[in-house]
Amino acid sequence: MTQTSTETLRVLIIDDHPVVAEGWDRITRGRLDCQVIAASTPSQGFQAWRREAPDAIVVDLTMGDSKLAGVRLIERLRAAGAAQPMLVFTMHRSPIIARRALQAGCNGIIMKDAPSDQICDALEQVAAGGDYVPADLARKIALLERPGGTARPRLTPRELDILRAIAEGLAYREIAERARISYKTVSNVSQTLKDKLGANSFADLVVKAIRHLDETGDRV
Repeated sequence: MTQTSTETLRVLIIDDHPVVAEGWDRITRGRLDCQVIAASTPSQGFQAWRREAPDAIVVDLTMGDSKLAGVRLIERLRAAGAAQPMLVFTMHRSPIIARRALQAGCNGIIMKDAPSDQICDALEQVAAGGDYVPADLARKIALLERPGGTARPRLTPRELDILRAIAEGLAYREIAERARISYKTVSNVSQTLKDKLGANSFADLVVKAIRHLDETGDRV
């Protein structure tokens, strides 16, 4: 859709923080003629898409405990026939996650801490049928696609410790007891590791953990 001066851009904002939808009103005021429709969960967002038929959709990547909830929602919307331009609005700068969002069907990505003018540019460009990815992120994504390029994610010391334990075959509770941290912490870090390594399940994470440690020489 290309917006003219007489058209109101109806934008569905799907984010589990209500203040974000309010922020879009302030960000776009005076720059774009927007009507913001808010949804706070992927399920509510999907229903709002069916009910409201917005002109564009803005999706956060992290909702609830999942860093990829937005990616899965984009995939679900596209599978259901959603043709609207979709813009990811996120704090995550990982090129691996960004590439997954683009592969899922989003048309652009903009950071939540970007200047207001840049956020408006991203929405305007995507709503007009174009694409938008910040230049620095686009370069990182391009490196992932380079044949023979090194695309190994950087892991924090805690992530690396837990990855080693997973590669040993330990369960979350065993890892928590060994590291003297909570089960929830182990679970959250493991989800982050799945996202970084592109694992779809715990079993897949075990395989990728072993491969990552072998390739990097990070085994104890």
